[in-house]
Amino acid sequence: MARPAAARVNPRPPAIDQRGKLIGATERLLCSQGLGCVTTRDIARAAKVAEGALYHHFHDKAELILAVVLHQLGDFPEVLQSLPLRIGQNTVQKNLERVLESAFAFHFRIVPLVCSLFADQELLARVRNMMNERSMGPARSTSVISAYLRAEQQLGRVAPTAAPETVANLMLAASFNTALGDHFFHGGSGGEAKAHRRLREAVRALVVGLVPKNEGRRAREKR
Repeated sequence: MARPAAARVNPRPPAIDQRGKLIGATERLLCSQGLGCVTTRDIARAAKVAEGALYHHFHDKAELILAVVLHQLGDFPEVLQSLPLRIGQNTVQKNLERVLESAFAFHFRIVPLVCSLFADQELLARVRNMMNERSMGPARSTSVISAYLRAEQQLGRVAPTAAPETVANLMLAASFNTALGDHFFHGGSGGEAKAHRRLREAVRALVVGLVPKNEGRRAREKR
């Protein structure tokens, strides 16, 4: 009796798997070698795909870098999207701490990549232009945080004299600076708990200027 023909197995991985492998390989190489030492050939080899596959999924290195940044976002977009649901809930300080801790996790992952881009001004310009074209960048995060603070102002939980946009910018600056300092001075091993403690202290310092005067007076009286 003739044996049934063996099912043909397609040796090529699905396109989405190739794309994920390329992003993962890029992340690993950037962390271990730095952007200046990594070529598209290195990335393809590490991902175990043909170099031509890279250009099938990404127009150029700049588009691949941008994909890596988006992959590093983690839960930050979800935390920002849920912020309007927290208006009037919990405390302003707790809500801001949650946002800042999520922002820090994202910033901690991308700081090495962002800093290494300055070594290749041409690539930096292409990435910057792509981000501007797609309305990407910290302005979107700042907009969500400041809108939340304005809503809390209307409820009387934030002082009317507070400047929401300035507070939002200071929050994100504190997050990025903490991530940068950890990588630069401690090689990325400064400790998550210690970083979160510094971020909570930053939020508390900002909240001092956000609390309405009447609430601040009541808080002192309770002491």
